[in-house]
Amino acid sequence: MFLKNYFATFLILFFLNNNNIYAQHSVLINFGGNSCTASLFPSFSLIKNPLTTNPVLLSNCDMSQQQPDIFGVFVAYNPKNNKVYIADIRSGLDTKIWVLDVGLPNSIGCPINIPATPTYSYSYVSNNFEFDNNGDLWSFSNYNATTGQCNLDKFEVTTGDVINTRILQFPAGNFPNTINSGDLCILPNGRMFATLGAGPSRLYEITNYNNLSNATANYLTTLPKDCYGIAYLNGILEVSGNDFNTSCYYFDYDISSGFLGVEKPFQVDNSPIDNTSFSPSIGCTKRLLNATRINRATYDLTYEIHIENMGNVVLNNVSVTDDLSVVFGAANISNVNTQFVTGNNNAGLVLNPLYNGITNTSILFDDQYLPNKILNNNNYFAKILVNCRVTNIQDGVTYYNTATAIGKIGSPNNNTSIIITDSSNNGDNNSIDPNLNGNPTEYAENIPTPFSITLLPVKFIDVTAGLINKSTSLIKWSVAVPMINSNYFTVEYSANASEWSTLDTIRIINPDQAKFSYTHLKIPTGKIFYRIKETDIDGKYSYSKIVSVRNENKNADYEVYPNPANNFLNINSPHSTMNEISVEIFDAAGKRVCYTNNMKSPVRMNISDLSEGIYILKIHEENAIEFKKIFVKHHY
Repeated sequence: MFLKNYFATFLILFFLNNNNIYAQHSVLINFGGNSCTASLFPSFSLIKNPLTTNPVLLSNCDMSQQQPDIFGVFVAYNPKNNKVYIADIRSGLDTKIWVLDVGLPNSIGCPINIPATPTYSYSYVSNNFEFDNNGDLWSFSNYNATTGQCNLDKFEVTTGDVINTRILQFPAGNFPNTINSGDLCILPNGRMFATLGAGPSRLYEITNYNNLSNATANYLTTLPKDCYGIAYLNGILEVSGNDFNTSCYYFDYDISSGFLGVEKPFQVDNSPIDNTSFSPSIGCTKRLLNATRINRATYDLTYEIHIENMGNVVLNNVSVTDDLSVVFGAANISNVNTQFVTGNNNAGLVLNPLYNGITNTSILFDDQYLPNKILNNNNYFAKILVNCRVTNIQDGVTYYNTATAIGKIGSPNNNTSIIITDSSNNGDNNSIDPNLNGNPTEYAENIPTPFSITLLPVKFIDVTAGLINKSTSLIKWSVAVPMINSNYFTVEYSANASEWSTLDTIRIINPDQAKFSYTHLKIPTGKIFYRIKETDIDGKYSYSKIVSVRNENKNADYEVYPNPANNFLNINSPHSTMNEISVEIFDAAGKRVCYTNNMKSPVRMNISDLSEGIYILKIHEENAIEFKKIFVKHHY
């Protein structure tokens, strides 16, 4: 398997998946009306594939016997018991809660009977509530619009008792005008988001809320329309609203990129009041723990596969597949065996004794469950060792290996089945979701695990990369010495860990030098990957591991030198780009005296004809314009 460019892969999957906008494994739960424009009756709906072009209404559960209308009602899903909670606060004096079983994880649908009387009733009045993955329930209360502060309460759902509370501070200039209009959601990984206020509604991320000290609301964006519901759907937030007349709508917000999508009609013609979701998710990583050389072309390998339930619902039919034959060739595989890492199978999963990595590629038996993550439980993950002997290994060839984890909820018999798949990332469980958006199944994150041998004497001991300042990174690496037959290092970088460019080459002069470094100037914004390539005298080569930095600076200045300038002026872009640059020079009266365009950075301009004095430089690159003051002073 070879690494693929993320965007090319995305486009292929876009068309293969029936023109779906996003890969979807979540079920949106909407409390509101059964129709956006027709006569409404209170209900909660279960909507499959919500962000695709073909959302599916699994069930519309009538709540008209329990609720006279759709206002003053919240819905929340509790990952601890896989139940849906409906809260009625319309009186303003108390909270009435119905606890409803929708059949998870083996089926998805309306409860058989919804009682007319609530399960719980108490005096605490919640403002927008949501469960975290531990089953703790969170709500807002006591908002002060002058100070931009409110209480963020954790309360007991059975009694309404407030367990603890902390002050939530909203950012100056972006206070919501009310907390009575809006909703909050909590990702399975613990991140909390909220849409609050009206005219306009604003989107926030709530941080530090698990501490008893103050929590912080970080402003993300102002929403184009009033939005009362929010739900997490596979790395995407859906924020929804309606005008209570003819328009029901939603916006999607990409957590990792911060991109807010355009307005779209709310799914299946429902009217949204409050939203939640259950989002099954499975993550998988694989790393090479050990490679023992048996002879020139034979190695005993040990891989570790980590699988983890990263969603908020129990998974059924969990499986792990690993086809070793496609990597090494069926005739080159032997001595295959598997075992759990000690202490890392509290879910009680059972291995498939017939797994051989060739004709039988299923590591686990069928029909097994993997719980979701609950505080103080460690049964939501498992670590499996795969041992094998491989022969006919070629020097200098990299063998990429991928494991695949699969989970499911629902039943295929009634079209409620949802299947989730994640190809392994290379590394331990810390690399399972690099951008922390809660969606480990993104294709750009699925980097296969490499294995290669080389007869080169060089052995990389460590490689690191870090930022020095807003436009410079430092790459360091160390090797075992002495280095025999080694010629030079090549420092390479990439924006996607797939397509690489050369920064520089460093000759190996002293074979006993163990530590090296390279400074990368004018780095691009975003995430940057680095690797070191070692080439020996005979042309053979090997690579270090890949490391990365994230440069959040988006306002780096153009470098203009020398200043004062004599006969020539140099302009360097702060970005690693192939964009064309146009440069204009204006005198003190505002007259353009020099101009060049369609140049690539760095730009070199002849200014020998300019008189001495102060000039203004206008630099135009794509949609960016920057002005610089320069002084021309000729030396004769």
